Amino acid sequence: MKTRLTIVVLVQIILINSFLFTQTKRSLIPRQNLQEKEYRTQNLPETEFENIIDGFNNGTVNQISRYFSGKVYLSLRTGERGYYSSNQAYYLIENFFRIYQPVNFQVTSRMIESSSPYLAGKLYCRFKSSIEIFQIYLNLFWNGSRWEVTQISIN
Repeated sequence: MKTRLTIVVLVQIILINSFLFTQTKRSLIPRQNLQEKEYRTQNLPETEFENIIDGFNNGTVNQISRYFSGKVYLSLRTGERGYYSSNQAYYLIENFFRIYQPVNFQVTSRMIESSSPYLAGKLYCRFKSSIEIFQIYLNLFWNGSRWEVTQISIN
């Protein structure tokens, strides 16, 4: 009788554990599918990159800054390096464009099909009576609803 009770208890424990395991496994699947679905349905940053490229070509900070995240890492040849609010980053780049007037931007590489898309290129600027060439690197991040610029290097 004691052996029979032990077997019944063991069978119940096994059934409860397999039920719990199945429920845990089922609850993980929808979350994973939701994340994959969100990643697949998010827009590629083609439009954002084209607007940003136009901003660099024309020296129009507004076209670039409208994609800034709350904190942007800047590294500028003029010496500014660090994390800045979107407003501070706007004024730092505006000041950079006042000193070095953009005349052309040439894309050297671009990765849009990634969870961390980037854009790299050469920015040609008028400085005094000559043309200076700067290397640009820009990184985007998907915040769940839109692409945001998280990093800009102009060196």
